[in-house]
This record gives sequence, structure tokens and C-alpha cells, in this order.
Amino acid sequence: MVQINDQRAFRRILAVCRVLDCEGKFLGFTLDLTLTGIQIIINKDFIPPSEFELILTQAREDKIIGADIRIKVQQIWRTSTNEEFDQIGGKIIAVDLPKELENLVNYCDKRAKERYQFDLDWQYEP
Repeated sequence: MVQINDQRAFRRILAVCRVLDCEGKFLGFTLDLTLTGIQIIINKDFIPPSEFELILTQAREDKIIGADIRIKVQQIWRTSTNEEFDQIGGKIIAVDLPKELENLVNYCDKRAKERYQFDLDWQYEP
């Protein structure tokens, strides 16, 4: 997993959205999100093929921020979190509403910067 993190072209953006399957069944939450990648925490019994579709729903204080976004993900890695949940990291290979995804990523980035008073663009240089 260290190699995957080293290969990231974009920094992670903290983004908490509900993750649903294509039928609208709740599966878990996003942990971070970019325009090209996603990390989710998901119920262990969700065993998708290497490429799968999800729906991202954005809710804040019971108010929907934007439209539901359907994405197709290519799973890159999966790791166990505990007895109930796994984390999956993947590459976003298709989006039905690219502008909505861009708006969501920008919104989450702005909220994270407001909520956590530190410079998210800072990088360690040895």
C-alpha cells in the first residue's frame, strides 16, 4: 500500500459521502475522493468484481447537496479494517455526472480546509 500512496498524482481529499449499490442499498462511506480515485469503507459482505459501479450520495445535516453520482470503480486494493468492515481503494474509470463530481470534490476540499485549520497543500521535504 505504501507504493500506491507514493504513486498518487493528487493529494487525498477528505470526503464523507454515503455509498450505495446500483439498486440503492447502503454499502458504506467514502473516506477520500479525487476526480480519479476513491477510498471507501464498506461492509465485508460486499465482494464486487474488479470493476464495479457505485452511487455516491451527498448529505449534510439531512440536506442533499447535489445529485447522486454514479461512478464505475476499478479496485486497486482492499484491506480489512475490523470484523465488519473493509477499506477499498480504487481508480474511478467512469462518471455519469463529471461536473457534479468536480463540484463535490471542490466542496469537500473547501470544507476540510475550513474545518481543519492547517495547510493541506504542505508537503514534507527531507
